[in-house]
Amino acid sequence: MDWTSHTMERIPESDTLKMFDLAKRLESEGKKIYHFEVGQPDFPTPKNVVIAGIDALKKGLTKYTPARGIPQLLDAIQGYYKSRGITINGRKNVIVTPGAKMALFQGFLSTIDAGDDVLLLSPAWPTYRVMIRTVNAKPVDVCTESNYTLDEEALKHAISRTVSALVINTPNNPTGGVLTKENLRLIYDLAMDHDFVVFSDEIYETLVYDGFKQTSMLEVDPTMERTLVINGMSKSYSMTGWRLGYAIGNEETISNMTRIQQNTTSCATSFVQYAGVEALNGDQSSIAAMVKEYHARRDEITRLFNEIEGVSCVSPMGAFYVFPDFVKYGVSSTTLAELILKKTGVCCTPGLAFGAKYDSHLRFSYPVSLAEIREGMAKLAQFLPTLI
Repeated sequence: MDWTSHTMERIPESDTLKMFDLAKRLESEGKKIYHFEVGQPDFPTPKNVVIAGIDALKKGLTKYTPARGIPQLLDAIQGYYKSRGITINGRKNVIVTPGAKMALFQGFLSTIDAGDDVLLLSPAWPTYRVMIRTVNAKPVDVCTESNYTLDEEALKHAISRTVSALVINTPNNPTGGVLTKENLRLIYDLAMDHDFVVFSDEIYETLVYDGFKQTSMLEVDPTMERTLVINGMSKSYSMTGWRLGYAIGNEETISNMTRIQQNTTSCATSFVQYAGVEALNGDQSSIAAMVKEYHARRDEITRLFNEIEGVSCVSPMGAFYVFPDFVKYGVSSTTLAELILKKTGVCCTPGLAFGAKYDSHLRFSYPVSLAEIREGMAKLAQFLPTLI
């Protein structure tokens, strides 16, 4: 008997984790590997957040919580946005989830019907496509210009009667590019005119450089009539393994997502939610320290890439990725990524994972030390010219 459902045909392996697995196999054989493939901060979770989680465990706060999240965390999220001049009702407009991925998936299940088209500003994180296909909808790429610059005409041309949603991610994974407030206003106006939902993935919002301030979609759509914002603790507070995310939207959508959570995960992990309260209410200096270090790493990796023959690398405005173009090498990104890994030990993610148009690109994640960046780039600079 074949136990595999047809749904699994729409759920491929992660290209990032495939590269990670290959890298781990080579490491087990004694090869030195430079990990630029996985998008997770290399900083420890802030000590005050860890202590809050431990204290919650010691107090026995290990039972089920309300499906939407503990009131203290809902209030903390409300307070965080209030400090930015954004008004939400934490008890009505927020749901806390086991990671931002679950917030996204619940949002898709709540708003998208089978057969719908869902627009993706691309290059786009591969998980969006997988989730959209899983709910039996069709992802449609809307390609941006260099460094995630919005192409207004391409977006307008892609809108049709079958489009029910648009997914944006700013700062963007994989480019580190950003959308401006004017871009977001245009997107909101189009959503109103053509009756679709905007999923705004804002997980990297605090990791921005050069004085840029990321605008939230909540600032251009304060009533959340057309917007569902996705956020979480993984990137800003280096809490990837804690699995704590949240969504902000109108009461109807959040209520629907709560019904899904009640019948699936029940709630986010109880003691992790208390740690999340401390993350939002406690000392925020760790974010500034991370951004300062990421800024230095961004400058260094961008400079080193642009010194390599046949490589073009745009400097990102946010997140912790670069997305250099290797079009002069004339090979697919999957072939090139595997060849680089085997020959140099430098592990990255093929650009094809982020959209069909990006098969000449590779994504490099730079939450690694400056020393690792310099050593890895030196290996690349020595090897790549031999391919031209």
